[in-house]
Amino acid sequence: MSKDVIKKRNTIDYALLLITIAITFFGIYMVLSATFYSNIFDESNNPLNSFLSDFKKLFIAIGFMIVAIFFKFKYIKKLSPVIMLGSIVMLILTLAIGPKLNGANRWLMFGTFSFATAEFSKLAAILYFARVLENMKKNDAEYQRSWINVLIFGGMSVVLIFVQPDLSTTFIYCLIIGTMLIVAGAKFKHLVMVILIGSMLLVAAIAAEPYRMQRVMGLLTEDTDLEGDSAQANQSLLSIAEGNIFGVGAGKAVQTKYAMSQAESDFIFATIAETTGFFGCVLLVTGYTFMLWRIFRAALITESRYASLVITGVGTMIGFQALVHMLVNIKVIPVTGVTLPLVSSGGTSILILLTSVGLVLNLTSHPEGI
Repeated sequence: MSKDVIKKRNTIDYALLLITIAITFFGIYMVLSATFYSNIFDESNNPLNSFLSDFKKLFIAIGFMIVAIFFKFKYIKKLSPVIMLGSIVMLILTLAIGPKLNGANRWLMFGTFSFATAEFSKLAAILYFARVLENMKKNDAEYQRSWINVLIFGGMSVVLIFVQPDLSTTFIYCLIIGTMLIVAGAKFKHLVMVILIGSMLLVAAIAAEPYRMQRVMGLLTEDTDLEGDSAQANQSLLSIAEGNIFGVGAGKAVQTKYAMSQAESDFIFATIAETTGFFGCVLLVTGYTFMLWRIFRAALITESRYASLVITGVGTMIGFQALVHMLVNIKVIPVTGVTLPLVSSGGTSILILLTSVGLVLNLTSHPEGI
């Protein structure tokens, strides 16, 4: 890689870097805690296989984060339209040739590595729409051009993610773009119109699928079934209750070992609650709060509108994803399959999130702009 595309090393936000590393390695420990004791009884499987696989993916992700920190951002900005188009092509290929797992086409296979294309599409959208929206308030022509880009390219991505089907990622994708539109200066009446249309489509999407309706009804009826449609959410509540104040300790989480489904991914927060208790959950939430404060602080400090929008998009992605995951685990909203950022098992998720934080760290090192 030539010197021209590598920016000179300046001061980055080491507080953000350290909290990111702390949360990530805490996640690796919790994934090990969640998977080791269930795999140890499987004679055909090394109990450390899942952990070692995640650990390898973590080091790949750290490599991408380091590149993201030191790569000159002006080239990323120039390439953002190509990145956006690439993400749309990947979403199309996912539907066309991706394997169907659990009734969904969400991955592209590269040898033994599966790549969740919807995760990449979120970062691609942040980079591209930041470029589109940075001049939104300049004049009426730019305002209209910004909205046209959002509706066309954002709309295409939303449809392609939704038909995988992946309603939860579709929802978070829309929240990211919506937040960026607000920061960019979109008019209130236009935002309200889009929100109303989006809300109606969301209700229609839920009503169209019986399993989604059953999950919603499970919340409304306070279903306590441990085997039916509300089983995952109810088992999650039991795990959280078992944890009490300080948790039962690693290896002693009965719910995680014997009753919890997807304890290392979709329900890792419940696993944390059972293992480390209320105290551990508060520490984790505090860590996320500190992390998001550093991110949004950077968005306010930078003098570059493009940088501010990128940082806002990344903070929104991490914040909403963490919030949705936790609300699912405490049965406030229906089960969605959203992972806990930097903590849940998942190679693509950790790759995209650490790369995203790397981009934020890149931007924090030169608040005067890119």
